[in-house]
Amino acid sequence: MPQRSVISDMFRYCAKQYGTARPLEDAWTSVFPHIAWPVRNAMVPREIHGSLARLVREFLGQTRGIGVTRATLPSLRELARGFGSRRLESWLQDDDLALSVIGYLVSGRIGELSMERGFMQRLGNDLRSEGEVRRLERIIRARRIAMHHGLGSLPKARYELLLDDAEARGLGVRGPKLAPAEIEAVRSELDVPLSNLTVNVGARSTTLESFLGGDILFIGRPSCEVPRPRLIELDIPEWLEAAIVPAPGLLFRDEGDDGYQTQLLPSDRVTSGISFYELVLDGLTPDEWGDGLYHFVSGTPDGDKVLARHGLHVEAEPIVEFRGGLTLHHDGTTVGQASGRPIQALPRIPFMIVAERLDGAETIEFSLSEKRWNALPMTEGIWTLSSAGMSKIPPIDLVFRELEPPEPVTLSLQPESIGLSEIARGAGALHLSSPIALHDVDIHCTLESSNGQSRSVSIRAMTAPARLGFDRPEFLEMRAAARLWSGGGMHARLRVHVAGLDDRSWTLTSPEPEWLYQKSSGQWIGKGQEPKGSLVCDPLKSCTSFLQRDSEPENPLAAYRLLCPNASGDSSLRNCILEEPTAGMSLAGLPRAMSDQILRLSETGAGGCSLTKGLESYFCWSLATAETAIGEALRANASRQVEDRLVAAFCGDLWLKTEKACRGLGTSFHQRLVAEAVKEGLVCDTTAFSPLTEDEKRDLVAFLEDGFRRVLPKPDLIVVPDGEMWPELDDAVLDAWEKLSEKSVSAGGSELEFDAGNADGLWQKLVVRAREAARLPELTALILPSLRARSLERVPYETSHLDDLIAALVSSHSDVQSRSGRWITPADLRALLQMFLAPERVMDDPEWRGRLLRFGADRFTARAVRYTALRYRATTSVGLQ
Repeated sequence: MPQRSVISDMFRYCAKQYGTARPLEDAWTSVFPHIAWPVRNAMVPREIHGSLARLVREFLGQTRGIGVTRATLPSLRELARGFGSRRLESWLQDDDLALSVIGYLVSGRIGELSMERGFMQRLGNDLRSEGEVRRLERIIRARRIAMHHGLGSLPKARYELLLDDAEARGLGVRGPKLAPAEIEAVRSELDVPLSNLTVNVGARSTTLESFLGGDILFIGRPSCEVPRPRLIELDIPEWLEAAIVPAPGLLFRDEGDDGYQTQLLPSDRVTSGISFYELVLDGLTPDEWGDGLYHFVSGTPDGDKVLARHGLHVEAEPIVEFRGGLTLHHDGTTVGQASGRPIQALPRIPFMIVAERLDGAETIEFSLSEKRWNALPMTEGIWTLSSAGMSKIPPIDLVFRELEPPEPVTLSLQPESIGLSEIARGAGALHLSSPIALHDVDIHCTLESSNGQSRSVSIRAMTAPARLGFDRPEFLEMRAAARLWSGGGMHARLRVHVAGLDDRSWTLTSPEPEWLYQKSSGQWIGKGQEPKGSLVCDPLKSCTSFLQRDSEPENPLAAYRLLCPNASGDSSLRNCILEEPTAGMSLAGLPRAMSDQILRLSETGAGGCSLTKGLESYFCWSLATAETAIGEALRANASRQVEDRLVAAFCGDLWLKTEKACRGLGTSFHQRLVAEAVKEGLVCDTTAFSPLTEDEKRDLVAFLEDGFRRVLPKPDLIVVPDGEMWPELDDAVLDAWEKLSEKSVSAGGSELEFDAGNADGLWQKLVVRAREAARLPELTALILPSLRARSLERVPYETSHLDDLIAALVSSHSDVQSRSGRWITPADLRALLQMFLAPERVMDDPEWRGRLLRFGADRFTARAVRYTALRYRATTSVGLQ
């Protein structure tokens, strides 16, 4: 275009007359001589925004300070050569411009050049539209905090006491609520992704990143010694230990309502008239917790004595009081507040304040008037507030942090990558977590297929946190739809809406089978593979014996047989099918599957079934597909037979025999309590109640279980009341009978007669008996060491995630240390637990065989994992065949 040369001439004239910038003499300018003029005169071309931010971020990552001077520019240019951006390299040639812009990014100051402040602010806003620049700002803020305060002065984690109806329900540990910049400082110092590190507190776990952000882990009612947070993956440095491990003293500020009561730390400021609790656990069992909770008031002789014993002293009224809502924190020497939120100050006497900003060159003087709240003139930054001319008033640090409000609830799936096939068999669960106890939470779930079909269900969770297993009766239609859609290789999306609190959605996949069986040819067809024949297993002879099928028998569809692709690799174990007889069979006439003994050897000769062969047989039967309900019943029976043989191999014959005889096996606490109540005549089958049919009795059992869950939502936190009566349980029985009577009337029947009221202490005995049975004491007696058994007994299985179970196993594990590391690792524990609870997930780890075979040499750890799986199964039918 002829205009280009004219425009370039105008730029040359401006450069000569007014000193505007000339293009650099480089390769890019020689190729684009005209556009080089306006680009060179652009202060910071948009094309280099992201690469410039990455350059400064990388440079700061290699240095300890946050200053950028003329002496550092050569290092920046050298680093930029590795970014592959010629435009950035050219831009860095202008020392004054580069130093001014980078200095403004790092410090917020204009620098030596006399640039107009408004322009630099507009430039800063333009730069912040880049995600890389926002990441850079976080790192710079982290560096400033580290320089001015140091990682050793990070906020501290605290124990919190959960009260419900003024009764102590248990302890939680809340992380220190670090700001994003402080978390970035921790990440920079550790040089490890914080999401890859796990914080364990007893049987609970979360990522270090979430814990530092303020996650709370509920640990129940520990006896004697309260568990401390710890990291498994690395040796914890002292400064991080100081941040994540709470102070040992169990003093809690009385917040005046139910919910979590915050721990008082030795650094907290305590004035007269503050109500607080002391929790003393010495010699108390979890059932006796209420006896160890005491209430005091500071400023009284008893209260001050307790505070002094824990290193706290009652202070006189402060010279200045601060307020700023729930996000304000004041520990006497430092006032913390969320960035952008105001702070007000009330002085006892009027005086002048000199405020010096530590993360910028700014000083403000202002006065505080007596007897009224004064708004402070700053809402961001790091400041030191000093009194002008009054040395008796100590300086106060004022730190504004980027705090995010906690989520009221958090929805998650277990396992995280759950698929349609798992929902189809009722495996997995939806977890609802909340920082405080919630009641009657309405949850709406919708499963949508890729072709537009959907199934919905609405559930009311009586309390939160809660776990909703997909085996629940409410999910019946959803499971049926998932079974149909997964067979067609469809994808689906699960949407969950918690009224007024949260909405989440997850994509559920149904992966295409790697091998497809063609009935016409009797061959398996795999993508890019040669057709393969079948390995055949007859479940009536042995579920672990697979024989190669050389030719078709005369009557191939006269019996049930499991067909497996005759191919190497794990894909053949995932794609087995159950071939069923064409004539069909009744459920009453279904034969019983048989299984050979599995030897405790990784490999054997021709004389027996090895662990490797047994494991492969188990996954074949567990993951196989059947076309009919009768076939599915036989497949489940065969899988259970092989599982029993594996349990005997890993845990021993004595364990398996004891497991089968456990009176509490397969039932949760609430189910067991219903069974005990029915047996003792407290809920039916006496003259106080109308006679019931079998169908009516099944309905009553369901109503009772629901009612008992409402009255006793957390079995591990039950406090058995003194006396001979338990009216809440009697009311639950009456409510169940009222529902049953209403159902009878609506179906055209008569009203039912009922009366409940027990005054001989039998409810107390049944609750203790049901809770003891649910703990499976017959099995914990076979787990060594006994400390591990007691630890696993106390895990709150009703609300635990799969990760929580792993954390409980890891924290209680006793291992043999060697030069090559641990014999049983957390990944090994996960593999065996998943084998019992989520067999679809085991083969995601290519080393699964080696991990599982290790338990052949550690019987007591295998028993610990099996016990954990059984307790988890009892609360939901996850993994039950």
